[in-house]
Amino acid sequence: MADKKQVLTLKLEKDQTKEEALAEFNSKSDFLSTAVRESFDIGLGEDFGFQSTMQVLEKTIEQIQSGDLSKIEEMYISQAVALEVMFTSLARRAKAQEKLLQYETHMRFALKAQNQCRATLQALVQLKQPSNTTFVKQANIAQGHQQVNNLAEKNITPQNELLKGNYAELDTGTTTMPTGTDTTMEALETIDRRKDAGR
Repeated sequence: MADKKQVLTLKLEKDQTKEEALAEFNSKSDFLSTAVRESFDIGLGEDFGFQSTMQVLEKTIEQIQSGDLSKIEEMYISQAVALEVMFTSLARRAKAQEKLLQYETHMRFALKAQNQCRATLQALVQLKQPSNTTFVKQANIAQGHQQVNNLAEKNITPQNELLKGNYAELDTGTTTMPTGTDTTMEALETIDRRKDAGR
């Protein structure tokens, strides 16, 4: 971490107190990112300028917001190369191990670095060549009569639709009075059956 005391310039907006300005400043993404970058001192030492680093990050954010994604491309490529170096280093260390636990540990981290490298490159490709997938809800291309039922969207079935609206009432199962029946019966003709009933 840098030993030099950092001096930050704080701008007060109209009718803004110092406490409000500090709270707003401390919640800014570029400030938080620069604070993390300083804590992970990468060898800049006393030459690390907090305010100037924040200003560079602010310019990058404005650049990306205006539509220029070159900085993101640069970041993805740099990270992918760094992850490739990590994979190679960890894989070589794994090969040099004589015990299974150390070998497995190094190899597991090597493959994690490889997977992160792949994901980073995939994100870069997606950034450079975004997919042009188009979801079409309904296309009426027939010249004559065409009926489209979007049942999946409403999560209904035709049977359920019949139970709603101004449709005929279903049979409620009410009982009806019995009617008279014709009880007159006549004898049937003689049936010619076999005499041998055993078969």
